[in-house]
Formats: sequence, structure tokens, C-alpha cells
Amino acid sequence: MRTYNLPITKNPLLTRNDVANSLIEILNPCKNALSLDGAGLFVGNTSAHYSSRVTLFEGWSRLLWGLAPLRAGGYNWDGQNEHFNGFKIGVDNSNENYWGDVKDVDQRMVEMAAMALALILTPQFYWDPLTSKEKNNLLSWLSEINKHEISHNNWLYFRVLVNLALEKLNSKEFNQELMERDLVELEDMYVDDGWYKDKDPFDNYNPWAMQFYSIIYYYLKKDTDVQRCLRFKERVYKFAKQHINLINTDGSIIPYGRSLTYRFGVTSFYSACAFASLEVLPYGVMKGIILRNLRWWFNKPIFDRDGFLTIGYVHPSLIFAEEYNAPGSPYWSLKTYLILALDNNHPFWKAKEEKLPSLNKLELLNVPKMLIQRNDDNNVVMLNGGQYPKFHLTHIAEKYSKFAYSTNYGFSVASSYYDFEKCGCDNMLYFSLDNQMWYPRREVKVLESSREILKSKWSVINGVEVITYIIPINNAHIRVHLIESDKDVYTKEGGFAIALHKPMVKESPIIIEQSENKIKISCNGDTTLINDFLGNRVSEKVHANPNLNCNFPTTIIPILTGKINKDEKTTFISLVSAYKSDLKVNQVDIKFDNQSKTLKVDDKVYQL
Repeated sequence: MRTYNLPITKNPLLTRNDVANSLIEILNPCKNALSLDGAGLFVGNTSAHYSSRVTLFEGWSRLLWGLAPLRAGGYNWDGQNEHFNGFKIGVDNSNENYWGDVKDVDQRMVEMAAMALALILTPQFYWDPLTSKEKNNLLSWLSEINKHEISHNNWLYFRVLVNLALEKLNSKEFNQELMERDLVELEDMYVDDGWYKDKDPFDNYNPWAMQFYSIIYYYLKKDTDVQRCLRFKERVYKFAKQHINLINTDGSIIPYGRSLTYRFGVTSFYSACAFASLEVLPYGVMKGIILRNLRWWFNKPIFDRDGFLTIGYVHPSLIFAEEYNAPGSPYWSLKTYLILALDNNHPFWKAKEEKLPSLNKLELLNVPKMLIQRNDDNNVVMLNGGQYPKFHLTHIAEKYSKFAYSTNYGFSVASSYYDFEKCGCDNMLYFSLDNQMWYPRREVKVLESSREILKSKWSVINGVEVITYIIPINNAHIRVHLIESDKDVYTKEGGFAIALHKPMVKESPIIIEQSENKIKISCNGDTTLINDFLGNRVSEKVHANPNLNCNFPTTIIPILTGKINKDEKTTFISLVSAYKSDLKVNQVDIKFDNQSKTLKVDDKVYQL
């Protein structure tokens, strides 16, 4: 992977002007990509599940997440006048560039939210210049969101935002009753500790959606909807104490769940907090979280040669894309630029950038059943009890059900479950009936979660039942699988993936230390290992197919392979770790009594 020589890669991101310039550098290529007479953005030919016209509208709209705060903060972009045409012609059903009629559960509803924010933040730019007819067209089109069925998850906030805009503009289309109903339903999704259950999973839709939009609501309604806004505020403060544990000192954040192509949009939570003057963490800490994250991203190859954001994560990859990711989708990440709406005198901009505060080396996030491990080589690992969305989007098993996710080593998805090198097999146990078609962990029931252990029950083949224990130890973790099977099955289990090749450098030698039941692989300054402790599996390595890992285009993965006979009760125990090769890792003494199901790790005893 290599970044192109773009100005943004040299931006120090130290001041408000630096941040504004970085946004302008992202927007600049889009000026020549505006289409539909300014009402669309054409940056690529790949598709999502919605029409090409909606794809163009989506790209256009998502620029507003950055453009509206930019202009609110006193800055300008050369393409802003042509882009403004969308507010005039995109909503005019007599114009050939009309965005189209709104339907039930329509992607257009999603993209209305950015327009609503622009109308709320900067009516002087996006409302006042319109003619009376243009205003009526705009209000009529936006209000269609109130007349159609909507997805009952974070999408409800899009309707809330539109109604907030309609209210601000004194439109008769404002629907107070519907907005209240939506807000009640959204609040019903709240669980505890700041976490909302967005239909099913706990993922990045908490920071960049459920919390982000609740903060916008708080900012606008704190004086009129007092009690609800106090609840929102309390949850925001609680969530900040949870989410900070996912952040690394270099600015990276543990990749996990769907929609990773929105990249630095995760830190929009902290931007929204600053925007609403909610000092959930000291302003200097929030500033550091946002700026370090932007620096981290802008030195990764997330832009193409022309400077457009790409679909993918650390590198471009359509394999990682969701069915709703179109070429303009990544510009949703511009929500982080909400801080530009704050003037220079705001405490956020006056604060000196601070490092992360001291955090526990091991922290349980009880609601999502995540155990966060901060290792000695600045690698933050999520040990995952497991969750599984009921909606079956692409790569759901890999994005939600792996045993571990990491800032430094990411995670992999599958291009196929037929032939193992295509499985993206890191940090997962697979079963197969024929040694060719493989089945990973999917739906999980978490039985126990604490700082010492995660226990879950799962099955992916009828008649094959698994209880998994994940136990953190220094710079590593132990996995125990208790398996009962009524049929012969093959198994393979992967450790962490590490990069096989680095950009523009000589190929690094692959150093492999391997015995029958243990394997340690070192390459490019990283080491990954998986050791079997009961001697009932054999060690191997897998050169995974390219572009499956979110952090690295090419990877190598250590695995353990075994076989379980029909009507056999089997126990697998492994030690798993990945770390910088110069880190000294202590030996671990593991003993297991199969009869009593007692596991001893050094001096600590676990009753399984």
C-alpha cells in the first residue's frame, strides 16, 4: 500500500485552519465531478442496491456533512455555488435532473439528513437565496419522508432531522406528532452505559448515528424538550467513557462491524459533543482523539490518484463493501468536520491537544460483551463475546462474530467459504463436513462476560454444539472450545493475520518457527502465533487470498487444523497473540484437567 502524493498527506492538522484546509482538500476533486448540473456527484461506476440517480444524489448530499459546517465557520469551497444548484433542481419534478419521487424505505430518506443539517446550520446559504417556488419545491420534497414507511432503526433520526429543519423553517409540513413517535421509538432502543441497540447489534452506529443525532437534537431542543435532552446528555457522557477504550494512542480505532468505509466518521461523536459544548472528556482530549484519527487516516491509501475517497478501509477494497455502499458513500465520514462550525473562541479550539488519558489495560464493556485489551506494543484488541445482526448483510459473520479484532491487525472477510484460503480465517473457528466448504461462527449466545472470561454458546452445523471461553492474559489470549458433535467434522482455527508485503520495499523474509502443534510467523516486523495445548490439532499457515483483510492487502495467518469423530466430546485449547516482533512475550503455563474441566493458567484456576 502506498499513498499518492496528495496535499492532504502533508497537512499537520494542528489548527482550525489546518482542519478546514484538509476538508477543502477532500472537496476539491469533487468540483469537477459534480453532475446533473450540480445536483449529483459522479466519482465512480460501481453500484449499490439503489438506482444510479440516487447514487449521484447520495454523493452530492454527503458533501454537505462537511460543507455546511465549513461555511458556517466562515470558510468557502470553490465548488459550493454549483453544488447549491441541487437545492433548486434536485427537488423539482419538472427538471430533468430531479432526484425522483420518495418511496417507502428509500435511500433518499438517508440523504435528506445532510440537507436538513445544512438548512438548520446555514439557512443563509441554503434557504434564503431560494425563490418562493424553489422553497416550496424543497419543502414539499423533504416532507415526503413523513408520508412513507421508514426503516425502524437509526433511520428514524433522518426523519427527526428533517422535521427539525421543517420546524425551523416554519413549514406547515412539520409533523410534531410523528417526530415525537419517532423519538419515543429511538429511546426504546437504549440499553445501558450509553449504548443503543440499533435494531440488533452494537457497533459504530452508536457513535456516528444514534449518539451523533441525539446530540444534534440536544443542541437544538435542550431548552424546550428539557427532560429528553437531559436523558440524551446523560447517555452521551456514559458512552464517551465506554467508547474511549476502543481508541489507540496513534489515533486508530478498533475496526469492527459493518459500514467501515465511513472510516473517520467514527470520531464524529466527539465532534458533535464539542459542537454542542458537551465536554464529555476534557476538550483537549477530544481534540486529540479527532486530530490524531484524521492524521492516521490521511497517511493511509484511502484516496485514489485523483484524491477521491474510495470504498474500503485502510486500503481500497470492494470486498469489504456493503450492498448500500456506492462510490459517494465514503463521504459520510465528513460528519467529523462538524467542529468547523465552532468559531476560534470556542474552548475546543482554544484547548491544547492532549494525549489519551491513562486507561485500564483490561476493560469490560458489558453491554456489547466486549473485553478491551491494551497490549504493551500499542495494540488495542477487542475480545468478542459475540453478537449477530438479524439482518444478513455482507460478511456479517466476519464483521461481528470473530473472537478478536485489533487496531494493528484488523480483521479479514471471506471471498468464498469454498477452499480455506478464501475464508479470511483470522480469529475464527471453522467447521466442515467435507474439508472443503467451511462454516464460521455466526449467531452467538453470550453466557458470561467479565474482566476474566467471556463464555459463549454457538452452533453452525446441526448436531455440532460449541461452548467457547476467551481468557485474556498479557499481550495474548487463551481460547477454549468444548465441542460435542453427532457427526464427523473437520476444523480449522486461525490466529491474527499479519501483513505479507509492505509497499515499495524489498520483500521481507517470512520467518516461521513451527512444531506439530505450534506455529509462530514473523514478517515485516510483526509476529503472529497460535499454539495448541492439548496436542489434538496440527499447525499450518495460510496465505490468504488478497484484499480480504481491512488493514493489509496481503496477509499470512497461522492456523490449527483438526478432526472430530462422530459422537465425540472434544476440547480444543490454544494460546493466540500478535505483536511487534521486538516485544518480549512471557511464556504461559497452561494445564487442563479434562475430567474436572479445570483450566490452570499460571497460578489462576478456571472452572469451565
